[in-house]
Amino acid sequence: MTNLQGQSKQILPVTAIVLAAGQGSRMGGGKLLLPLGDKTVIEQTVQSLFSVAISDLVVVIGVYGLAIKHQLRKFPIRFAFNPEPSSDMLESIRCGLRIVNPDDIEAFLLLPADIPLVLPETVRTLVISLFGSDKSIALPSFHNRRGHPVVFRSSLYEQVLKFRSPQGIRPLVHGDPSQILLVEVEDEGVIADLDNWDDYRRLLKLWAKRRNPTHLGGD
Repeated sequence: MTNLQGQSKQILPVTAIVLAAGQGSRMGGGKLLLPLGDKTVIEQTVQSLFSVAISDLVVVIGVYGLAIKHQLRKFPIRFAFNPEPSSDMLESIRCGLRIVNPDDIEAFLLLPADIPLVLPETVRTLVISLFGSDKSIALPSFHNRRGHPVVFRSSLYEQVLKFRSPQGIRPLVHGDPSQILLVEVEDEGVIADLDNWDDYRRLLKLWAKRRNPTHLGGD
């Protein structure tokens, strides 16, 4: 078992798969290219993961792939392409997993690209907690609400790759409780997704509060 406790600078033997192939049609398309602070939404998502010193990052792209690649040109990441823009998230997960070698890592994590404000320390806590347990899957909980990312041991690679369900990945992530490690975190970012314009305003507010912590009690 990998011992990472207290080794904050050590590279984690983890591949992160960011799911960025969606069309964002409910917001008119291109929501990952919206500004969020001093970066775009997709840049914030990727930057948070790289701040954890993971060993590999794959971004699954689709109809906005060229624009996303341009935004992420400074990051040492790999891209996987989902050619079916109307497919479900499971297909994007499979596209990402197909370019990952599970023998090179101890875990992989899945994060929708429209959840951009997960704190780096949350990701690291999830990974270290999973490695220090006998569980197979770890996910965060903020005030009793389950969130993202979800971390899987690499031993589940084939199971996730072949998984099929009309409910997406949820039956696997919320399935056998004996295999699930729920990690309580004080990070609202794990539940702060971007599905509509109200969500966008909430993300802007959360980002602003984090930049100005002395005003956390204000409204």
